[in-house]
Amino acid sequence: MAGVGFELRKLFQARTMTGHVKAYSYSAIITAGPFALMTGMVLAVQMLFSYYEIGEEAGQIFVGAVVYAFVFSQVLSSGFTMVLTRYLADCLSVHHYEDVTASFFGLGSILTVLGAAVSLAFFWDKPLDFVTKFLSYLFFALLLLAWAESVYLSAVKKFKGLLLSYLTGVMLAIFLAWAFLHWQLLPAEQCGLLAVDVGMTLVVLLFLLHIVDYFGLSPEGQNFAFLPYLERHWRLFLISFGYMLGIFLPNIIIWQGPWSTVAGGTFRFAPVYDVVTFFAFISVLPLMMLFVVSVETAFYERYNVYFTHITKRGNFREIDDARKDLLHTLWFEIRHIVEFQLVSTLVFLVLGNYILSNAGITYAQVNMYNVILFGAFFTGLLQLIYILMVYFDYQKDVLRISACFCLSNLVLGLLGLWFLGPDSYGFTFFLAGLLSFAFGFWRLSHFSQRINYFVFCSQPMFYQPVQGPLTKLALWLYGEKYVELELLGGERK
Repeated sequence: MAGVGFELRKLFQARTMTGHVKAYSYSAIITAGPFALMTGMVLAVQMLFSYYEIGEEAGQIFVGAVVYAFVFSQVLSSGFTMVLTRYLADCLSVHHYEDVTASFFGLGSILTVLGAAVSLAFFWDKPLDFVTKFLSYLFFALLLLAWAESVYLSAVKKFKGLLLSYLTGVMLAIFLAWAFLHWQLLPAEQCGLLAVDVGMTLVVLLFLLHIVDYFGLSPEGQNFAFLPYLERHWRLFLISFGYMLGIFLPNIIIWQGPWSTVAGGTFRFAPVYDVVTFFAFISVLPLMMLFVVSVETAFYERYNVYFTHITKRGNFREIDDARKDLLHTLWFEIRHIVEFQLVSTLVFLVLGNYILSNAGITYAQVNMYNVILFGAFFTGLLQLIYILMVYFDYQKDVLRISACFCLSNLVLGLLGLWFLGPDSYGFTFFLAGLLSFAFGFWRLSHFSQRINYFVFCSQPMFYQPVQGPLTKLALWLYGEKYVELELLGGERK
């Protein structure tokens, strides 16, 4: 995302209100686009359901299908997209563009097949009719493709085109939902699902056009050349998977508790807790915006200088000065973003208490929101630590942090559900986020104090890529045409 940050930072150089509004708007679209897309469509369709006085059961089935698709599409795709980010970075660093677009088709096919298998297992014995099941799976599959496309869109800098793509898909979905419900062409839940499916299909296709326009579509592209990265960087896969699963585990656990409701005999969820969690996590979006346009770019500049001196045979004084500058920037930017996010969290604390109190939420549930809000605060900062440590390829410790976050949410969530019931809702997530952030902060501090050792002494003298089954499969598919990116140029990238 650093490339996006540098482009967005140029917009902030225009010292006008219009320039700053444009920069923050584009930053919000890039960092929170898919989230805003799904939220806008779902809320609009729910309003149409209310306007046409659709029954509660149909509304719950629609919401359940959308919530399940959103949650499990992110969990299922997170590991793949993390590894693909590494593959795409290597392709761009050595100017190997012919396989970039092709890799999307390869990953898309894998995710679609896996999504079909997961959906088949989930819907197999459920009482919903086939059309509703198929439309639910289709939205799930489209979200999987959208998360995969987000990796490529970080390099596509046509922000206005991306914004128009989002708006076009959302407006089409809302219009179709109105038309289907007005003419009663299908049962209400199917009208809503079909509308958002068409809207998401348009967004996915428009994004694909942007990707093809930017990277090209080589007829010799190798769709599955990224497969070896899945076995060589399995830690990255588990890091992202563990973090994403840890975020949603509290919701999944509470779905099994007394606050849960079952829609259509299929979708089990907890409406109150899910809504409160949704509003709490909105507070983290400013953190990601600031990270992209400020923190990551300032850090990356020093990071690049430090490793340039190392790889270009700089002398010890140059390397050490660059190291000091890098670490100073690292801690300064972390302190800056913690202060910024703390202010943002306090603002959401005040606004949330006012809005939720006037929306029929009880006093106890508002207090739960306050606790979840600070859990989201620590979770957002934990993601910041993840990204910074992954820059240095310090995957072992990041995997430990990810495991700590996932397991603490699982263990504390189950203990809270079994022994404390609703009184534990929100608090176990806050405690898991706090403990994981403390552990992550300690490991980052440990790394920064020994950065020269980890960079110079803990790396292998000669890098030899793992030759596992996926690498052998890629060699079998492409033979001599397969390019070993990590050894291209005689050095590890």
